[in-house]
Amino acid sequence: MLLRPLSKAIGLITMLSLSPFSQAKPALEDPLTELDSNLWWVSDGWSNGFPSYSRWESEAISHSSEGMAITLSHAPNGIDEFEFQSGELRSEAFYGYGCYEVEMKPIAEPGVISSFFLFSGPFDKPNNGNGMHNEIDIEFLGYDTNVMQINYWTNDDRYAQSHEQLVYLDFDASEDFHRYGIKWTKGSIKWYIDGELVYTVKNSNYDPIPSAKDSRLRIMMNVWAADDRISNWAGEFNKDPNTYLTAYYKNFRFSSGRSCTL
Repeated sequence: MLLRPLSKAIGLITMLSLSPFSQAKPALEDPLTELDSNLWWVSDGWSNGFPSYSRWESEAISHSSEGMAITLSHAPNGIDEFEFQSGELRSEAFYGYGCYEVEMKPIAEPGVISSFFLFSGPFDKPNNGNGMHNEIDIEFLGYDTNVMQINYWTNDDRYAQSHEQLVYLDFDASEDFHRYGIKWTKGSIKWYIDGELVYTVKNSNYDPIPSAKDSRLRIMMNVWAADDRISNWAGEFNKDPNTYLTAYYKNFRFSSGRSCTL
């Protein structure tokens, strides 16, 4: 099922200090203008392997007064088969139900994925977590940044269930910052753009959503090049040695006690 185009964005938040809320103050907020090592760590010197065609290097992430940049570039290291590098930001802690938001500008390039998501798995397991794959996604497939893909997995490393949905935008997400939100509760997952609800999945016994009782989730942001074997999904990545593509993120916030609406 595909979604109808969104109405015009209701607003762009450019600074956390300029964004008053009538509800509870966010429990965690970070403009991403520098790396806060109490909140985040950066993947460095390894790769996820298939379906990625790039490896993670800390130097692919930079910070400035404008926020965080994640750059995909051609950088063979002579050690492994990955000729391209990119970056991934990961939260130190794992979190439960609440609203997760970030402003971002994804990369508009076929075969490149820019993402903001929540994740746990066998190698990202919180205390008392079940160690299974649980994930809630916002992804941009660079061949068409007028579309946002949303997705989730529940206790399922084998990808037995498919929950991909496409949200058709009335703007090109790569051209300006917009605020993207995930509201995760026991009963539902809701996705927001600029404070506007765009899609809801309700929990059910037949097809449950991730549960914080099973596992809290790590907050992640990354950019990666797709392997040719998934080009029917992501588009075909152009392995140009001059590749230098950057996605931008700023003004992350999380709160267990507020909605993702203004």
